[in-house]
Amino acid sequence: MSQAQQIAQYFQKLISDDELYFYEALKIVEFGTKKLIPFRLNIVQKILHEMAEQQMREEEHVRIIVLKARRFGISTYIQARFFKKASTEFNKSVHIATHDRATSDTMFSMARVMEQNYPKVIKPDLMYSGKRELTWASEDGGGLNSRYKLSSVAGSEVRGDAIDYLHCSEVSSWGESARNFAVGLQNCVLSGFNTEVWLESTAKGVGNFFYDEFWRAHRGESGFRSAFFPWFIFPDYKRPLTADEQDNDKFLNSLGSEKRYGGSNEADLLGYKKIYDIGNKKIEFEITEEHLKWRRLTIDTQCQGDILMFNQEYPVTEESAFISSGRSVFDLSILSRMQLRINEAYQNMPPDIYRVPVNEFSMMRNGVVRDRRMKYYLDPDNAGDFEIWVHPVPDREYRIGADVSEGIEVSNRDTDYSTVCVIDAESLEQCALWRGKIDPDLLAWVLCSIGKYYNEALIGVERNNHGLTTLTSLRNIHQYPNIYFEKVLDERSNRRQKKIGWNTTLKSKPVLVNNLRELIREEDIEIRSKDIVSELSSFVHHPDGKMGAQSGNHDDTVIALGIAVMMAQLHPPSRLSLMRKREQHQKSYIPVMAYR
Repeated sequence: MSQAQQIAQYFQKLISDDELYFYEALKIVEFGTKKLIPFRLNIVQKILHEMAEQQMREEEHVRIIVLKARRFGISTYIQARFFKKASTEFNKSVHIATHDRATSDTMFSMARVMEQNYPKVIKPDLMYSGKRELTWASEDGGGLNSRYKLSSVAGSEVRGDAIDYLHCSEVSSWGESARNFAVGLQNCVLSGFNTEVWLESTAKGVGNFFYDEFWRAHRGESGFRSAFFPWFIFPDYKRPLTADEQDNDKFLNSLGSEKRYGGSNEADLLGYKKIYDIGNKKIEFEITEEHLKWRRLTIDTQCQGDILMFNQEYPVTEESAFISSGRSVFDLSILSRMQLRINEAYQNMPPDIYRVPVNEFSMMRNGVVRDRRMKYYLDPDNAGDFEIWVHPVPDREYRIGADVSEGIEVSNRDTDYSTVCVIDAESLEQCALWRGKIDPDLLAWVLCSIGKYYNEALIGVERNNHGLTTLTSLRNIHQYPNIYFEKVLDERSNRRQKKIGWNTTLKSKPVLVNNLRELIREEDIEIRSKDIVSELSSFVHHPDGKMGAQSGNHDDTVIALGIAVMMAQLHPPSRLSLMRKREQHQKSYIPVMAYR
């Protein structure tokens, strides 16, 4: 075999095996030591690589948004991935966008190190090497004709460029220009297969472009797949216990005793698991005592004793990473602990997801749903998602709160959802949550369906604005028998009158919110929805003294939950036989349900 054939064989071997290519062809500067070392994938990079390759196989392109912790090497992996494509494929354009020129320079220095230390026997011709650009081509116009370019958000030279592989780095730091600039960049990505767009960042609070796009991807509402890696999956983030700490479980017994480490929240972390499902493989990680010892040391030495700083830099859940920049109404440490329990519950037993019809009545009489597998379904386009954790039990009472939006999609802004929350009237356990964007009159049908299913639950609907339309339809058209009426004082007659629905005012909203805050603080309410905890985390005190969602976020589930709780407290369970109540209503029926 000739030398040329050997080189060609070696090259083919490298490009057919990504991990081998990274290790043998690329060099990086090791963090801390500053030594030049081969690029070997760590566990986080391996999982991310498998995720990208899986999406490429399934969709013939890659669209991934990554919420990252510190020093996981996410940017390094994407740089290496794109460098391989630009230096081994013909006519490819790579573009890396950062939030400032200093970061752009740092990342380009990484690419330059890779290029300068590339194996000489397979090194492609490099025609141009500028401050932020590499071009592989021959002087005669041959060669790869591929380009590797970096820019900062401040630059606009990328507009109009054709891009095959796009990496947007530290997107949460891009500021007000993030949305337009990121969209402009993505519009430059060529259509067709074998293109990639990566958005990655650490969290910088809520209400920004990265926050919005990450949760859209997480909910499956965009073409992107979300990726998050908690700190404890990194093998270096552990410290062995001393013999003294192991004796009589001394360290174990100390967990939860120190407020500076999170109090009982620290103890709840022990045994928390994160499972990655990559193709046919499941990879599981679990927090151990050694992880918690490292956590304590890091809080003390690197985070100035600030546990909120640790949660931002080294998050254990997606929610804990997005620490609100406003003054939170609800206790973030309690919400973080609540989110841990919810995440574990979702992994073991996710909620049943239903669709609620809005286009016609489809009923099953006799008041009993005999089969759990029968779920709401008729109109998948505007039915909304209905998540059920606890199905109704005969002779048990339930309360429903509803927050009503205008129901229409507006192209230039993110409209609110209409939301329906169901709780157990006695235990205050959240049983179900519905969210959707439909017209207010159609929401009445959704409420009627859910209310009938939950034993003709008392329904409290916010009557402000569009809510009055919902209430009118619920009462007059659907003739729902159990609607909340508020007793208000008429100033003219000085008599109390009944008005249908819950009225949110400057006086009633603080009562609703403070009541909910107390229940959460004392852990007297069982919340099961990720969406609710997320909205509670971004519910803040505004400078004008009002309370509500931080800019760019929603609070519809918070309001619906708060109303449901008020319904339970204003009208506690009566202990009357629900079977007798059903007999009083000849039109008592329950919708047919079917899996989505």
